[in-house]
Amino acid sequence: MSKAGTFGGTLSLVIGALFIIGWIGAGMIVDYIDNELEENCDSTTGQIGQITGWDDGQCQDGRETRDLVSSLQMPLLGIGAILVVIGGVLFVRS
Repeated sequence: MSKAGTFGGTLSLVIGALFIIGWIGAGMIVDYIDNELEENCDSTTGQIGQITGWDDGQCQDGRETRDLVSSLQMPLLGIGAILVVIGGVLFVRS
């Protein structure tokens, strides 16, 4: 049983770490999209492009993508933290 516990604990730790890395990556993506939106859509030229339709809806698509990625951040962190804790418990107990 100790080999299975060690394997399960290690696997859980690795997957949990990947989820936490995904959380960090999602934060970086949200920051990047925010910067691009500020530069290209919130400026005077960007607002004129949105009003006239020259941006082909790209600003709205960017906002929707930012909201989607932002909504994934907390589940990634929560699942990653739970998996790391479970993996640590399994690893220590084996």
